[in-house]
Amino acid sequence: MHHISNPAKFRRLKRHAVNTNISGLVKTGKPGVLVFEGTRDSISTFLENVKGLRYLQFQHVDTKPMELHAQGRLAESKLGLIEVEDMRSLIEALDALDLKVWFRTAMMMDKGP
Repeated sequence: MHHISNPAKFRRLKRHAVNTNISGLVKTGKPGVLVFEGTRDSISTFLENVKGLRYLQFQHVDTKPMELHAQGRLAESKLGLIEVEDMRSLIEALDALDLKVWFRTAMMMDKGP
């Protein structure tokens, strides 16, 4: 997302996550980034709800099936979105779940050879 800064939209975003049984991490500010997990149906419903919030430049980058050992660990097994301080904190949390390479590749953050 271009940015996540509007408090009212952010509250609705968090409410949509809980209502659709989504767990995840969110980095507010610019750029706004969401990394979340749920069932296929939950993810589909959540994405439709997010599109309805009309964030500028909303882009769904990738969907990846979670490894069994990582399921439920993204947001400490809690429904909803947990806010992280910055991109470094987000990447550190993903690294703990062996998702850092996937995330950096999907976000085109790899520096390459």
